[in-house]
Amino acid sequence: MLLAAAAAGCSGGAGTATATPSPTEQAAPSATPTPEPYAVIMAPDPAPTAAVELAITAVEDFAGERGWEIRRVTPGVEVLGGDRLGGPRLFAAIGSGIGGEVYAAAQNRPDIRFLAVEETGIEPLDNLLVIGGDFRQDQAAFMAGLLAGIENRNDYVGWIGEEGTTRGKIFQTGFRHGIRYVCPRCRLFDFELPPSADASAGISAAGQLIQNYIDTASAIPGAAGEAGLADLAGNGVRVAGAGTDFYRLVFGSGSGTGAEYVLGEAAFRPDILLAERLGRFADGEGFSEPVAYSLENGGLVFADFINDWVSSARRIYLNGILEEVAAGRLDIGIDPETGEER
Repeated sequence: MLLAAAAAGCSGGAGTATATPSPTEQAAPSATPTPEPYAVIMAPDPAPTAAVELAITAVEDFAGERGWEIRRVTPGVEVLGGDRLGGPRLFAAIGSGIGGEVYAAAQNRPDIRFLAVEETGIEPLDNLLVIGGDFRQDQAAFMAGLLAGIENRNDYVGWIGEEGTTRGKIFQTGFRHGIRYVCPRCRLFDFELPPSADASAGISAAGQLIQNYIDTASAIPGAAGEAGLADLAGNGVRVAGAGTDFYRLVFGSGSGTGAEYVLGEAAFRPDILLAERLGRFADGEGFSEPVAYSLENGGLVFADFINDWVSSARRIYLNGILEEVAAGRLDIGIDPETGEER
């Protein structure tokens, strides 16, 4: 018993205590910051046309409403290739002139929504919305005919066109039908120039029209037609633009000779087309067709009248005609693909 007690005493004696390890506190993983949403707008600066300017503003307003940062780049900046594109919620190319590159980028990055406004040679994709780049030429020419016809005072109207092309036929017939609608008694003096005609040819045609005592005139958009109309206006003939930005580009927004003789012109409204579609597109809806400017969708309108030739009452009347066409109650009588009367 004494031995057992001694043994027990030895085993319970003072010795080296084994420390119990305390639990190690693990550092909490750092949270990965969520990147701020942003939109990229690629467009020339300054905007070359009113349509580009309106589209830029519309996209900026939309991004602001969604709380997205806006990053502006010019077409010369390399942002579409490799990893430079990043991950924007929206990439908008507006009048950049590189529609092909935008199309390729949209194909390579289906996770990004792309918008193309005033870009040519580009087709929609599931993630690419295409606005403008094309318009109803027959309707724009019809609008010019309405202006030149309703303000004519001697029944003599002039036109400088383009011979031998479908485009020339569409503009010519559209203008003629606008004249007929508001001035059936008017006589049209028509000079059709080759597609390659330059400004000097347009000025020569203008001189011949002046010899026929025309009171109002219009022309197909292009170097020859625009030079001809500038010469006519410089000689006191009132002119209507059959294309857009006519007053801005040909007459320096009022600083050019003859600007006071501009009756009016058509205008593109991409902002109206974007207001109808951009939100739905950003939320995932696709649009399989390019959206061309037309009276029916509200993208083609009369520009703000900058002179007093057309009275307020006549402006109301003219816009009423456009509303009838847009609603399908008035057919201007032209095949928009060929320019043939129907």
